[in-house]
Amino acid sequence: MQRREDWLVPDADQVALEIILREVEDLYTDILPRTDGRRTVVQAGGNIGIWPVALARHFDCVVTDEPDEFNHAALMANLDERLQGADRARVMAYRGAFGARPGTGAMDRFDPHNVGAHRVKDGSEFSIMRIDSLDIDDCDLLCLDVEGYEHAAVLGAERTIKHSWPTIVLELKGLGERYGTTDVDTITMLADWGYMIAGHVHRDVIFRRRP
Repeated sequence: MQRREDWLVPDADQVALEIILREVEDLYTDILPRTDGRRTVVQAGGNIGIWPVALARHFDCVVTDEPDEFNHAALMANLDERLQGADRARVMAYRGAFGARPGTGAMDRFDPHNVGAHRVKDGSEFSIMRIDSLDIDDCDLLCLDVEGYEHAAVLGAERTIKHSWPTIVLELKGLGERYGTTDVDTITMLADWGYMIAGHVHRDVIFRRRP
């Protein structure tokens, strides 16, 4: 593990850290202003912890996951180093991925020098869980950047979403096609559930429940 910009980062990374540090600013400028509550946020992927640490300063509970073993080790180390006491206790970080149904998966490190670009593939390296299995009844924000696995993760959160009607932020850049879904499929599904597009920031789409 290496230290860059005062964050612990997997040795392989040459790209992701600077991108994530830049993009986390979207939380303050575009996401929090469109999020009504500050109870529970579900965020993925946790990567090395930059987003979970930022969210822990604004929400009562942060639930995150990260399937890559090296990213997850950095995530846990950064959480322990940067958050203390009650702030650390409010973050639950799982090793695994959120999906449409329980199962297992493996990592496709197709660009090994960018640890933010790893993808889920078939395998048995980690567990895949449904967000609904966590029985969260006060979700105010669902924020997913999981390299094309967003549609599956949202499907696995249908009960949670329809109970709490959180603001939903998804990175949609066409990567879902590798799993058989398009960005239009995801947008249409959320529209059918009662959501509308409330904004865009870079490649993220922000959804809110229609009035």
